[in-house]
Amino acid sequence: MGYNKVHVKVLDPKQGYDLAVNEYKKYWPWLDGFYRIDFNSFLQRASDDINIIDLWWWDGRLYQKLSKLKYNKYVACDISSKILKKYPGRVEKIVCDLDSNLPFESDFFDLAVSFFVIEHLSDLENFFWETYRILKIWWKLVLWYFLQNREFLWKSNWESFKIKMYKHRIDDIKKIAENCFFDVYLDPVYEKSILSWYIVVCEKSR
Repeated sequence: MGYNKVHVKVLDPKQGYDLAVNEYKKYWPWLDGFYRIDFNSFLQRASDDINIIDLWWWDGRLYQKLSKLKYNKYVACDISSKILKKYPGRVEKIVCDLDSNLPFESDFFDLAVSFFVIEHLSDLENFFWETYRILKIWWKLVLWYFLQNREFLWKSNWESFKIKMYKHRIDDIKKIAENCFFDVYLDPVYEKSILSWYIVVCEKSR
């Protein structure tokens, strides 16, 4: 994976991540800083019975962090069944497209996390409405927004490809989430004095 201006084919997320399933662990060191986030800070009260939904299983690494929380149920979603099978975890795994309606009951989850995915979604309004629907009142969706202007160049079996990306602006993300009744808080993260990404916290307060 890297950046490259060479013209290559652009795949939809399912096709792309099916091909990239074996490439993730090579790039874990790039994300060490991100995975030092203290997720307890997003929980407004101590609880041993919360329901967590991971809206993009990716490489399963986030589960290693969240599994330290006391929870009742952990659901992992991804558009790629190969990714769900590749990376283990004691979770319920469900294949779903986050650009479509989510196959979960309303007012069920306490914490939703969605990292490395929002740039691949075309319908943010539907995503926020659906996440709002499945969350309990006063609980949160935590997003990761990376300031990325170009698609990564992936390679699998000597084949180069990119994965379709939508260049959503942070201001637009915040506005759409607020229009879906979330209270939104932006936490900018700097690396070597350079703004690199945001943690976006969306709370269901009504």
